[in-house]
Amino acid sequence: LNNLEHGDCWPRFVELMQRFLPRFSRLTTKVEGGTVQIFLHEKGLRTPIPATRLSDGTIRFVALLAILLDPGTSSLLCIEEPELGVHPDALTIIADMLVEAAEKTQVVVTTHSDGLVSALSEQANSVLVSDYLEGGTQFRRLESDKLKHWLEKYKLGEIWRIGKVGGNLW
Repeated sequence: LNNLEHGDCWPRFVELMQRFLPRFSRLTTKVEGGTVQIFLHEKGLRTPIPATRLSDGTIRFVALLAILLDPGTSSLLCIEEPELGVHPDALTIIADMLVEAAEKTQVVVTTHSDGLVSALSEQANSVLVSDYLEGGTQFRRLESDKLKHWLEKYKLGEIWRIGKVGGNLW
């Protein structure tokens, strides 16, 4: 975050934080006593909010943004269940960021969130479904052409939930 704050990605970070939290004004970092302290500034508040007072979901969202905005430092980025602890309304922002990050590096994400999968409806070809079949796990890439009829009426996560793409327990 300290590097992002002084880099080219910062305006995008601020834009996404304002989508997530409309009261967001800015985020600052302070290096003190060998630690980096994070403060969130909100419109209407006189003093900043230290990270220790932020919700787990807000901290997780900030961390995801920091990782996804500058993924170019690695050739592979793996994130397990980015939806955990994050407000469901933020899933579309996270999905947008996953798509953007995938333009810079390979991104592998696991999820059990139909909301996150729905937010990726326009990228159905990038979604792989995992099914357990007789002694092993099989991965299968979805094909938006074969789902066209369904995608006209439903989001991808809804199609998954009703059992039309696999990846279900039963």
